[in-house]
Amino acid sequence: MKKLAIFVLISVMLTGCSSEDPAMTRFQKEMNDFCDNVKNIDTNINQITNITADEAGLATATAELMFQLDKLDDEFAKFSNIDFPSTYDYLEQYADEASDYMSEAVKSYHTVYEDNYTKSMEDYAKENYSRAYKRVQIILDVLHGEDPNA
Repeated sequence: MKKLAIFVLISVMLTGCSSEDPAMTRFQKEMNDFCDNVKNIDTNINQITNITADEAGLATATAELMFQLDKLDDEFAKFSNIDFPSTYDYLEQYADEASDYMSEAVKSYHTVYEDNYTKSMEDYAKENYSRAYKRVQIILDVLHGEDPNA
C-alpha cells in the first residue's frame, strides 16, 4: 500500500480545483473520499503488525486483516461506480478492472489466511492486489496530467 502519497497528491489536486460544474464537484468529492478511505484502511492494516504473535494475537490479527481487506474491496467497488466526467470516461474501464482485481485479491487472501495457505495462492493474491493498484495509478497519472506509460 505504498500508493498513499499518490492518493494524497490527487486528493490535494482535486480539492484545489474549484469548479462550477456539479458533475466535476461530485467527481472530486468521490475521488477524495476514495483516497481518504484507502489511506485510513492502509493505516489500519499497518497497525495490525503491532499485535503480539501468540496464537490468540495471530487469530485477532488475521480477523482484523480480513476485515480491513473486505473494507478495501468495498472501497474499490465504490470506486468502480464513480461516474467520471465525460473528458475522462475512458478511465472508467480502469476503475472497473481495479475493482475486479481487488475483489480477486481479497478472495484469495481469505483463502490464504483462513482456509489453506499455499505459496502459489499468496502470490496470486499479491499479483491481483498489485494489478488493482496499477489501474488506480494509471487513473491518477492521467488526472494529474502525467503519461501513465512513462
